[in-house]
Amino acid sequence: MGVCQGLLAQTDLRVHYKDGTRVDIPLSMIDSLTFEDVVADTTEAARAVLTGCWVWGNVQREYYEVLTFNEDRTFTGYDNYFVYGFDSWTYGWYSQLGTMLAMWSNGFGYQRRYNWFVTGLSANALEVMTQMGPFTYYRLQPEPLSISTGGVLPLSEGDTVVFADGVVVAAEGSSLRPIASGTTYVLIRRQSTDEILAYQVVVR
Repeated sequence: MGVCQGLLAQTDLRVHYKDGTRVDIPLSMIDSLTFEDVVADTTEAARAVLTGCWVWGNVQREYYEVLTFNEDRTFTGYDNYFVYGFDSWTYGWYSQLGTMLAMWSNGFGYQRRYNWFVTGLSANALEVMTQMGPFTYYRLQPEPLSISTGGVLPLSEGDTVVFADGVVVAAEGSSLRPIASGTTYVLIRRQSTDEILAYQVVVR
């Protein structure tokens, strides 16, 4: 009986990794625990790697973010608060142990650590659970989109814009309309595959 009472009093699940790292997970965030041997499709698994550039953006939250994970375990984070006209950079290193993604960022007078749970990883999408809730990042496509000021960039038939900042580029029907010279990022849903793709957009 005393053991059961002790368990009920706990608020966190502590995970101990073999490298000595400990991570506390609030029980309120956990729905269930399962232990599985997952056999993934080898082709998809080979392409589903964390390294590369990932984009998240939301008009209601008034910012977008570009995360870059490098092969040498360093990362950069770029946040653009487009409504307020300023941006910020974060530099550091990261480690991934199973579904746990940990990022460390050092600066003058501070050190921050972010612990994220990877809830899904495919060739195109990175789904994570953070202290601020769930987020889905999309892999940045290798070729940027270019638009001349005064022109428009039509999308393929059936494609829709999921995110555009409305400061450098705006969604206008089935096209992108430049507003100001600069560089930004957009998320476009492709009708042919029902995938959301991330693109850098350069307005000249």
